[in-house]
Amino acid sequence: MTTPQLTTLDHDGWMIDDGEVAHAENPEEFWIPPLIDRQSLEPGEIAKIRFYIRTVNKSGEVVDHGERMWVQVKERLGDWYFGVLDNDPHCTEDIRSGLPLWFQARHVIAIYHD
Repeated sequence: MTTPQLTTLDHDGWMIDDGEVAHAENPEEFWIPPLIDRQSLEPGEIAKIRFYIRTVNKSGEVVDHGERMWVQVKERLGDWYFGVLDNDPHCTEDIRSGLPLWFQARHVIAIYHD
């Protein structure tokens, strides 16, 4: 297993958003699950995370897209989760389901429950 680290738009072309910050900025419109639920995810569970993805359009302009996507938790290391993307974004074919990533409870904006 690699060392936990977050991606960046400049280096990786995509990054994940801090859901706690978004909630604090607009708590009436942007709900997130309780902290205890976000801190107690287990392998196999699925969490929704906001992604920002940088692409280049046909005119050569750089465009940043926001997408909310599901990530399946695979492992936990301290306060970090290691997971894989569980769906494909609409804005690019460069990122696909199965993409590995690290995240923390602060990034989780929803939890899938059967």
